[in-house]
Order: sequence, then structure tokens, then C-alpha cells
Amino acid sequence: MYFCLRFENGMEYLGRILKYLKNYKLQIALILIVQFLYAIFSIFTLTLLVPFLQVLFGQVEPVTVKPDFSLSPDYVIDTFYYTMGTVIERHGQGSALIFIAATMILLSFLSNLCRYAGMFWLSHIRSGILFNIRDDFYRKMLRLPLAFYSKQRSGDMISRIGADVLEVEWSIISSLLALCRDPFLIIAYLITLFTISVKLSIITLLIIPAMGVVLSIIGKNIRNYSLMSQQLIGRMTAYFEEAVDGLRVIKGYNAQQYVSEQFRKENFQFYRLNKKIFRIKELGSPLIEFLCIFTALAICLIGLVAFPESFAANGSLFMLYFVVFARMIPPAKSLATTYYQMRKGLSAAARIYEVIDADEQIKDVENPTHITDFQDKIEFKDVSFSYNNDIADEEECDVLKHISFSLKKGETMAIVGPSGSGKSTLVDLLSRFYDIRFGQILIDGTPTNQYALSDLRSLFGIVHQDVLLFDDTVYRNLTFGVEDATEEQVVAAAKIAQAHDFIMQLENGYQTEIGNRGMRLSGGQRQRLSIARAILRNPQIFILDEATSALDNESELLFQEALLPYIKHHTGIIIAHRLSTIRFADKILFLKNGEISEIGSHQELMGKKGEYYRFCMAQQLTE
Repeated sequence: MYFCLRFENGMEYLGRILKYLKNYKLQIALILIVQFLYAIFSIFTLTLLVPFLQVLFGQVEPVTVKPDFSLSPDYVIDTFYYTMGTVIERHGQGSALIFIAATMILLSFLSNLCRYAGMFWLSHIRSGILFNIRDDFYRKMLRLPLAFYSKQRSGDMISRIGADVLEVEWSIISSLLALCRDPFLIIAYLITLFTISVKLSIITLLIIPAMGVVLSIIGKNIRNYSLMSQQLIGRMTAYFEEAVDGLRVIKGYNAQQYVSEQFRKENFQFYRLNKKIFRIKELGSPLIEFLCIFTALAICLIGLVAFPESFAANGSLFMLYFVVFARMIPPAKSLATTYYQMRKGLSAAARIYEVIDADEQIKDVENPTHITDFQDKIEFKDVSFSYNNDIADEEECDVLKHISFSLKKGETMAIVGPSGSGKSTLVDLLSRFYDIRFGQILIDGTPTNQYALSDLRSLFGIVHQDVLLFDDTVYRNLTFGVEDATEEQVVAAAKIAQAHDFIMQLENGYQTEIGNRGMRLSGGQRQRLSIARAILRNPQIFILDEATSALDNESELLFQEALLPYIKHHTGIIIAHRLSTIRFADKILFLKNGEISEIGSHQELMGKKGEYYRFCMAQQLTE
């Protein structure tokens, strides 16, 4: 039952991959035509040899009357006899030899030309399907919520779009030609075998299915081991990525030996699995060949013993039967190899479609409301939140509990509190990086989940503590998502973020390459570029999540002088531990253990001498 279920799931993935073929109907039709011609030319090349030898050595009487046309093997053979007899009679056996050699060369050239034509058109299909799979995967990856990635390692995702997609190409897509070519060859050879001897061919068909049992066992083992292998590749890729990103920490803690051992354990597991896969895979090919040869000899012996009358009169037919059956072995072997190769590829396909089929969770409702301007206020109404979606009672929420407040247009709110109190989660809910189950978040009186997601997020300009810059120029990083920005606007945004001066000191100014994640810049420089990028977007609501954490005191002072007045003309939400950044906010919300402890202006909260006051005193930031 388990095997059947896995097989059905595998066929489902194969069916989904083959759905991409609907875009390549012309190429598929051409491939089928040329592969059919390839089979015809191949069988003619083979079968013409025997009648040629018979005529050449005088084993049959030449046909002197041109046969009447009919769609039958006898017509082809009799026509050949007639043609060969005419050539021998007029020009001698030497000319006949040249004639048959030229005919076979021509047929061989045509068959191989058709074979190459199939490969030529298949290359377009292979590349196109790979493009479509990667494109679907990447688009879905961008749509999936942050909650999905909290359960996935980024290295494993990289492995899926890289190694797994390539495995699908090598194991499944590359098998398409065999699926288009080999059935034609096998059918043509079977027709020839039945033409020679019906009884012996029936016995052949009864013996061959026994090979399918062996192939199914091989394919099942390869698929199971391959799935485990792909998962290990994902984990090893994750170790690579973590080692590159955390190399400074690894060296600083002298942990090279520790991380090497961790990777070595995974690598050794992969070595053992890969060894098993290789051995099983390589066992299949010689085993299939042995079975085919054994079957061929067994069939021939059966034919000589059980049906001697079929070959006694004409030994060349027996030779032809054996040769045709032998020629049928390579396509049968190729088709069988394709089977267990595809089983291996289906393991990789399962990992790819695990992502493509993942529930997006956060998506637009039917007929969403559109918003282009923030008009009135933001409201949180009794919002409770937990990352555990299985919680059924809001009292069990452990991240945010009963959050209620409002922020009017043009106001600036600061959110402060101890680490882990839920500050970043609160603003993530506002942008719908996560969806809430308890309570409501409204913008201009409409719940945020009723707005079109793209419209909602276009209202915000977000600067996070963990800055992400791309391996590109300063200019391209600043204009990310704002492709129509002018150079003057870019420079103006950089000046507000106090970034223009250091940019101009770089080797190529705004056209300087900054490396992966901006590693050629200091932490403060990366943070200022991130702030400038948000300013260039000119959002209606600024969200600064520890945006000044990487700035020194002087840079922070310059930032306050330049950016805070700018934010005053917008609506701002500032998360900070360094209270000098937010003490002039219109409203300060103090979070503790996921609950609002206090809310009010800096002066009001200091006067209460509560949680906020003690927090300030701990940082020696009193009036």
C-alpha cells in the first residue's frame, strides 16, 4: 500500500512537470515525426541485410516480376529482391554490393539525421521546462510568508532551486527523448519479429515482463535513497552558507574544528547514501543487459526446439530474428534505465513541489480594497498574536497580548521595551508579514487584510536593524524598487540619510560595487544606505526598526537633525533601545512581555516614574 501511494505521488509530480509541454506542441510533433522516421530507417537498414545476402549468394531465386504495391513486409522484401535481381543481372554482383552498401549508408545517414533532429528540438523543450520550473519556484518563494522560512534553512532552499532542479533535468527531462524514440523502435522491432514468427514472438512477450519486476525493485530503492540524498545536500548547502556568513565568528571562537566535524558528519552520511545509489544504479544496467541476452538465447533455443519448422527451410530468417531481437535490447534497456532514472528524479521533484505547493497563507482576499493615500489613522484593536497557528484561545498567545492603540496621520510613535517584548513583531503585523487571528488592525477604518497586499505595503518604508544590501552598485541598491528615480532624487535621499559624503569618497562614487551584503562597507555605512533607500521611496509611513543601532553618536546626532524633521512631515513608527532617538516622539509605547505597559509622551511617562522611567534611568537618560 505504501509503495502504491508513493508511486501515485510520483506520477502526480511527473504529470505536473509534463504539463509544461503544452507550450511546445510544435516541437513535440516534430520530435515524434523524426523519431518515427528514425525507427523506420533503422529497421530497413537492418532487415535489408538478409535478403541482400540471400540474393548475393544465390540462396533464393531472383524476383523477375515487379510486385504490386501493398502495405506489407512481403512487398518490401519482394521489391528488394526484384531490384537486386535486376542489378545483378545487368551489372553483376559487384555492382549489387555497391548498390546495397550505398542504400544502407543512405538509410543510416537518414536515421542518424532524424535522431539528431529529435535532440535538436528536444533541447528547446528541456531548457524551457527548466526555465519554467525555476521561475515558478522563485515566484512562489517570494510570495511565501516569513513564517514558512522560520521552519526552513536558507541553504536547503538554495539546494532545491539548484541541485534539485538539475536532478529533475538529468533524471526526467533528459529522458523525454528516450520516451519519444524508444517506443517507436521497440514497436518496429516487435512488428518485424511477429512478421518472422508469430508463435516465438508471443513467447517473447510472455518472458519479457519478468524483467519489469526487477526494474521496479531497483527503481523503488533508488527513489527512497535519492530523497534522503537530496535532503542531505540541502543540509550541507546550509552549512556552507552559514560558514561563509559566520566565518568571522567561527574564527573568533576557534570553532573551526567543531563546525568541520558537524559538516563531516553530514558529508559522511551523503557519502554512504551516494555509494548505495551508485551501486544500485550501476547494477541495473549490466543486470538488464544480462537478462536481455539470456532471454534472447532462451527464446532462440525455444524456437529451434519447439518450432523447428519455422526456421528449417530458411536459416537466414533465424539469424534475422536473433539480430532483430538483439537490436531491440538497447532501446528496451534505455527505456528501463529511464524508468529508474525518473524514479530518482521524482525524489527531487517532490522537494521542489513541497515549496511550490506550500500554503501562501498571506494573500489578497477576493475583490480587495485599494488604497493609495493614508488619510486618517492606524488602529490596533485588542490584537493578540502567537507564531503557533494551532492556538485556539487568545489568552494562550505568547508574543503579543491585547494590544490596543491608535496613531494619527502626521504623528510619530516610538515603541520601546526590553528585548523580546514583541516590538518588531508588532510592526511586522502592520505590514502583513504575518496575519493575526485575534483582534483587528485598521488603516483609515478598514482592516489591513481587506486591502490589496501590494497597495498596503507601498504605504510603508521600512528600515530594519539587519540591513540587506545586494551585490551591486551603491546607485542600484538605493534605487531598488524605485527604478524611475532620477539622479537628483537619489543624491537628495542620500544627503538626508547622511550618506552622500562617504559615497563620494568611494572609488567610483555612486557606481561603486559594494560586494555581497555590502561587505565592503562598514556597518554604519550600510545602515545609512538602507535609510536612504527608504527615503527615496518617499513612503507615507516610516518604520525604523533599530535603524540607528549601527551608527556612532555623532552620526546619530546628524541623523536626528536631518531625518527626524523629515519624518515629522510623514507618519513615523520608531523602534529603538537608544532612547535619544525617540524621546521627541509624539507618543511612546512601552512594551513588556508582549503587553502595553505604558503609553504617552516622554514627559508624561517620566512623570509617572514607572517602567519607562526605570528603563531610562538604566541608560542614564534622565531629564
